[in-house]
Amino acid sequence: MHEASITEAMLNLALEYAKGQRISDVYLQVGRMSFVVPECVEFYFEHLSKGSLAEGATLHFETVPLEMTCTDCGRQADLSEWADEQPRAIMIEALARGCQCGSNKLRVTGGTGFHMVSLEVEAESNGKEKENEQ
Repeated sequence: MHEASITEAMLNLALEYAKGQRISDVYLQVGRMSFVVPECVEFYFEHLSKGSLAEGATLHFETVPLEMTCTDCGRQADLSEWADEQPRAIMIEALARGCQCGSNKLRVTGGTGFHMVSLEVEAESNGKEKENEQ
């Protein structure tokens, strides 16, 4: 259910950045551990954007993988072999294996966020312009 408030905040930010221009596309990054469900965001976006300059815009999602880093040596853990597993299972496997330096002190350093990366607006001449936001 938290997708409703997240989507509303993202929509308001997109409309602010669009500065009165019609929004055609919104590009988003969703971390594997963000617990944001893209289908829910799409559902709420469709309803919340009705009557606004974002109505009918297409949402584009990029999934950001989970990242873990060793707190002893700073090396990023190789989690690629478990990429299709659930985040909790990945963390358990990574902690059990530990780091190349011998430490098992790993912490999550990526894949937890939900970000609007950029949006495209329709220019006055019906072309598209890209607006970056980070």
